[in-house]
Amino acid sequence: MKRANKIVYSILGLLLAAVALLAYLNRGDAELRRALAENREFQIRIDGNYAATVGLQTLIDIGLQEFTTPLATSISAPRNVTMRGVELRHLLEKLEIDTSQASHFVVSGMDGHHSPLSSAEVASEELIYICFAMDGEMLKPQNEGGFGPYLMVIKGARFAQRWCKYVEAVDVINS
Repeated sequence: MKRANKIVYSILGLLLAAVALLAYLNRGDAELRRALAENREFQIRIDGNYAATVGLQTLIDIGLQEFTTPLATSISAPRNVTMRGVELRHLLEKLEIDTSQASHFVVSGMDGHHSPLSSAEVASEELIYICFAMDGEMLKPQNEGGFGPYLMVIKGARFAQRWCKYVEAVDVINS
């Protein structure tokens, strides 16, 4: 075998080993994501550390709100939708999560999308919501072609680019 071929095969072998190692290390995250989706739950974390798990009953106990907001995506015409959910600030208050030192928040979706939020946005009244229903129907999970089980919505935003589908975690970042 030529020297150049040996080098190429060696590099490919190293890359394959690296991919296998990373897949092995990420299997715990995949199991957690699957469990959260199956149980219709998401986590609250403070500086990366687990603080609480939130399910539908927690949101119902806090008190649901219904509101209308525009939804415009790259594949659909703009339309108004009626959402049902809980303000993020109320959720954090009810869970007794201290946000007084928070520099910002990050809402993470199971699809790898992350939506950063400023402290001012989260503290604003009637702006940031964690929703579970749209137009009177429960949000379907990703594997059924939906946005759920939870969708972070910025009420009144002209476009939905910063919304976060398939919410798996809300991170409170103190710095």
